[in-house]
Amino acid sequence: MPPAILETARLILRPFVVDDAADFYRLNSDPEVLRYTGDQPPASVEAARLGLLERPLADYRRYGFGRWACVLKATGQFIGFAGLKYVPELSEVDLGYRLSREFWGQGMATEAGRASVAHGFDELGLRRIIGLVEPRHLASVRVLEKCGMKYEGMVDYRGEPVAQYAVSYAME
Repeated sequence: MPPAILETARLILRPFVVDDAADFYRLNSDPEVLRYTGDQPPASVEAARLGLLERPLADYRRYGFGRWACVLKATGQFIGFAGLKYVPELSEVDLGYRLSREFWGQGMATEAGRASVAHGFDELGLRRIIGLVEPRHLASVRVLEKCGMKYEGMVDYRGEPVAQYAVSYAME
């Protein structure tokens, strides 16, 4: 079963497709977008295509969910990605987001993040979701907090210390 498609007030979160490679390449070629991620830019559109195949598309098959392509509802323009990803090294599900610079500071990461967390709890049956963030990336820290997450401490992720935030499903 393919991953769900989510809609928010301004966004559509949909599964990535291989044809997103050029947009994915452009997003991940901006040094400011990658500044706090620890990721290297893809060498080419083909490398971005392989990255999509090896990460989100593989996650959809393996876990039934993964990061979504994030597009503007009004125009269909690709603006980044957002969503949940299972992190086997930590045995946790992580909320992540990455938007093109022109869309920073407009609340879209929070909008996508809140929809992702709600989907994780309501549709996927998760009981806990984490957010990993470079602690100096204050805008991203604020997004995690607006998504209901609280700081838990520093953890090692891919050989780097990162702050771990988390939110747990609230039983009614």
